[in-house]
Amino acid sequence: MQEELEQRTVSVSIQAAKLSGRVLRSAIATVLRKMEQERTTPKVGQNSMKRLTYKDPGVNTIEVSGRIRSFERYARKHQVRYHIEKELGTDPPKWTVYFKANQADALTAAFKEYTQKDLARSTRPSLLSQLHKFKELAQALGRDRVKNKEHGGPER
Repeated sequence: MQEELEQRTVSVSIQAAKLSGRVLRSAIATVLRKMEQERTTPKVGQNSMKRLTYKDPGVNTIEVSGRIRSFERYARKHQVRYHIEKELGTDPPKWTVYFKANQADALTAAFKEYTQKDLARSTRPSLLSQLHKFKELAQALGRDRVKNKEHGGPER
């Protein structure tokens, strides 16, 4: 079996009075350490489960139902590191949000803001119902106008 290899290019700039093998080896080792640290350190926003639990496996969970995209926006705003998994076979969809325990305050703030917006959205009338109401109003106005023309009422 032949293994497939990935080719990657890394640019390193080194400022030194004399470029020796030791200086080059040290620079490459520093770059590799930094790349490994960036790969394993959870970043703000959505992470893989492996990255989120790399050094500390302790994570907490919250279940979210409905619109997950708007929740993600608030989580990034509050600098939360999280991982989302969808529960299969549920309608409406349910999502499980995994997050680090040390970020409970930030996640609480993000979840609070999300639920306030979600409640405000649910109390608003839908666009389709408003459109239906205005359509009926326009039809009623059209019928009144036709009746006024037939009965010789005032023209506009």
